[in-house]
Amino acid sequence: MKLIGIDYGRRRIGVAVSDEDGTLARSLGIIDRKSRPNCVDELIKIISEENPAALIFGLPLGGDDEETAMSREVREFATAVEQRTNLPVRFVDESYTSKKAAELMMYRSKKARRDKSLSDRIAACLILQEYIDGYRF
Repeated sequence: MKLIGIDYGRRRIGVAVSDEDGTLARSLGIIDRKSRPNCVDELIKIISEENPAALIFGLPLGGDDEETAMSREVREFATAVEQRTNLPVRFVDESYTSKKAAELMMYRSKKARRDKSLSDRIAACLILQEYIDGYRF
């Protein structure tokens, strides 16, 4: 079962996809919202090309797992995408994905560590892989 993972951000949206068996996540890249203001259409295009069974969104929760302004924004965006694709939407707590992505980037060159889009691509993979690993067990 192929899945798409989405790391929503106000500047960039990281997108990852699983293999056909739904066991391993890989990056599809980012949608730069500054250069592509109609990011829902861009995401719909990617979803159409990949034909996943479900969409997995990272959900930024507060310290006590409470909803935040950003988590409500993610839910609104996810609803807009869900309505256009008719695909089920699932959420994964993304609280530590940025930290994990930064840790992984420490092994990259100094120039690569400053690449914010790389961090968003890694975060999307981490969100999707966390869902896959939790879903399988």
